[in-house]
Amino acid sequence: MLSRFSDVLQTAADVLAPPASRLEDFQYHWKMIIHFYQNYDDCNKIHIEDTRIPHHFHQMLQLIVDEEKEQQGGTVGPCLEAVVQRSICWLDALTALAAADRPPGARSLALTTGTALLRRTRQPCVNSAHVFRPLQRMLIQCNENPASPTEREEVELLLTLCGLVRKEPGLANIFTTPFVEDKSSLLSIPEDIQKLIPLKSKVQMPKKNPLFEVEMMPNPMRNISIVRNNSKEDSAVTKSNSSIADDNASCKSQKTVYEDNDKFLLIDLLLSYLNSADNQVVLRACEGIMIVSSLPEDDIANLVTSCSPVCETIIDKLAEKYKSIPPHVDPNDVDHLNITWAYVAQDFGDKGYNKFNGYRELTSFFSWLDYCDTLMKECHPSIAAHLSRTFRAQFLEAAGELALGSARSATLAAALLAKCLRVVDSQELINEFSNWLVGEGEMLEWPLLLSLINNCLSEDHDLTLETLRFFETIIEKGTEHSINRLVLSRVCSRGYYSPQPLLEDDERDRLNDLSLSRERERNREAMKQLQHEDHVNEQINDILQHEGVDTKEQPEMENIHRVINSFLLLLPRAVLSDPVGADYEHYIHDAQRHYQLWLEITSTFSWPTEHNIDNTASSTHSYDSRPEADIHLDEAFRPLHRTIDNKEPWLRDNGDTRDKTECFSQKLVIRSRDLTSSVTEEDFDEGPFFRMLFKLLSEMHLRPYQVNLHLTSIISKLALMPYPYLHEYLLNPMLPTAKKTQTLFKTLQDLAKKLTMEIPRIKNYKKVIENTRLQLMSEDPSYDESGDHNQLVESLIVLEEFCKELAAIAFVKYQHGMHMHR
Repeated sequence: MLSRFSDVLQTAADVLAPPASRLEDFQYHWKMIIHFYQNYDDCNKIHIEDTRIPHHFHQMLQLIVDEEKEQQGGTVGPCLEAVVQRSICWLDALTALAAADRPPGARSLALTTGTALLRRTRQPCVNSAHVFRPLQRMLIQCNENPASPTEREEVELLLTLCGLVRKEPGLANIFTTPFVEDKSSLLSIPEDIQKLIPLKSKVQMPKKNPLFEVEMMPNPMRNISIVRNNSKEDSAVTKSNSSIADDNASCKSQKTVYEDNDKFLLIDLLLSYLNSADNQVVLRACEGIMIVSSLPEDDIANLVTSCSPVCETIIDKLAEKYKSIPPHVDPNDVDHLNITWAYVAQDFGDKGYNKFNGYRELTSFFSWLDYCDTLMKECHPSIAAHLSRTFRAQFLEAAGELALGSARSATLAAALLAKCLRVVDSQELINEFSNWLVGEGEMLEWPLLLSLINNCLSEDHDLTLETLRFFETIIEKGTEHSINRLVLSRVCSRGYYSPQPLLEDDERDRLNDLSLSRERERNREAMKQLQHEDHVNEQINDILQHEGVDTKEQPEMENIHRVINSFLLLLPRAVLSDPVGADYEHYIHDAQRHYQLWLEITSTFSWPTEHNIDNTASSTHSYDSRPEADIHLDEAFRPLHRTIDNKEPWLRDNGDTRDKTECFSQKLVIRSRDLTSSVTEEDFDEGPFFRMLFKLLSEMHLRPYQVNLHLTSIISKLALMPYPYLHEYLLNPMLPTAKKTQTLFKTLQDLAKKLTMEIPRIKNYKKVIENTRLQLMSEDPSYDESGDHNQLVESLIVLEEFCKELAAIAFVKYQHGMHMHR
């Protein structure tokens, strides 16, 4: 009953005194603001939050937002129209308060209110002169003083304007110097505002503001057009503000012309915040730069690259952070970092906190590198191209100088560059990394690559390890150009191959002499070796059948069977740490996964296939198909060699109707005993990279365990590459070559001989081998930290596992080829 009575009274009151309209409320709050400043005493130290000014500004903003929700057809309400037509100089008042900061805190309020207006309204009418001119005045107040207390509010305003430019790229011309008013007019407060809001503080010229560093000199050079021909979207917003269309500088129907020395004010102002001590300010500035750089318009991209130092500034900052990394950082700490550009450690504010030496500097560097990588992926292609060129010129070249310095600096530089290449994803940066390393022209003329190769051969094992990691990353992230230059430049000619002459019958008879076989069988060690071979053969057959390969129906299986045996039987049973080879199947599954990855990586490469192999290039001769054909009394530890028929199985005409060119993984040719040709051939130069790998491989017994692991990892990745000649060069154990031509299998043979001669000299060597294997497979950190390591035995175990891996790779490639041709 009482509620009904109150409703009746309210209705009667509304009839006698109707409620104020939104425009009237808007005018009321404006008058209250004017009244405050008309009576404001500049000596009064009251903070603005202790006044009603924030309330009035908030209410005026809320009225604009509320009336916009009720408007239809994109029309402008009376409150916003009053602002656009400047009957209420609301934005000019915000600009005056931002400049004067009276009462204290007014600058922050003005910037926050201006940002809220642009964000909360769907049509802020920025294309109106009475809107964008106050915004221009407000922008030049940004970054007036370094480390100002309103940095966050300033960068939020800039970020909001970047968002508006992304929605309507035509607005970009408002924030370039030709459309910005005269300096003196921008720095002065309009007279009508001075009368309404009489502030006595003197407006100072902003310091270090890019706008005032521009010298507007006539330039007849190339011009840039930024406004699109389509002016439909840039017409007047509504009927209500059509009266101010003459002042609309951004909505001209003709193209807008910019000189080469113009400045893009938004970008240049955002760059000035990259050195802020407030990490949140830096992040917001980075977001704004990324927004503008990602605009699809070519004209804006050209304006950014030609009229703004954004690319140079970003890469310079990266180079500075790189140089600030302490020289005594542990390279192992570098690899453990996982940083993104938006990463801010909770303990980053504590300057006394460090997880390890150089933690803060490394975190800062890699977070900025991630930003460069992200920007490269998001920005316009022309900006990405300019940024990548700057990245190489200003960062990689300087970093390369450190890589050529002392052993300590070169070790750290290799670790940092390897980590850089691992974490970047943009193809432009990867290409620049690869091209910077391998260069152009003759490889012998490229000093950087040769210096890095020489670092791998250093007596400093840390330098060798980190440089190998760098090369491993180059291969993993490699481009077609870098792999061709680094790996395939010599192999692609197939100069390693040397045809073999026919052997005399008496030599074939000597090799197959049964008396030698009987003499061999009487040797106890040879008998154990034969038993070991039989066991391995049975195990291989079981694995092949388990993988779906029918050995009875595949005549080529004899070939791959011998290839696998060549690697698995390289070391004699007496020195094996794992004679059973129980983990060989694991290597097969691992090789299958990695080979599929390499097929995907190289799918776009213009590499030859197996169909390009010369049909007469690989002829060899068979002496004996028995696996034990080459074991002799005086060579109990000598690796076994096997042969096949006159021609390679993929070249034989067997009457099969399917394609005779089987996958290159089946093209492994097995010879007997002597791997070298008696015919004098020109020596094959494998190139500095392979020469370095083979030399390190031959010195495995002198190198630490970690170095040997990364060395074999690199060679395994090369063996996985689906390039026919590289496959043949690395995975054909009995490849016919010239006498001095070095191959992978020859190097492994020489190493196996050294180990089988040295290992038995160790006291109780079988027990030492067993214990060392258990410790290595356990991955116990205490073992790595201890200095009690037997490098000789460790290298033996690495070689043993490496042979299993190579055998698995050869089989997986063969299996893939068989499936492709079924």
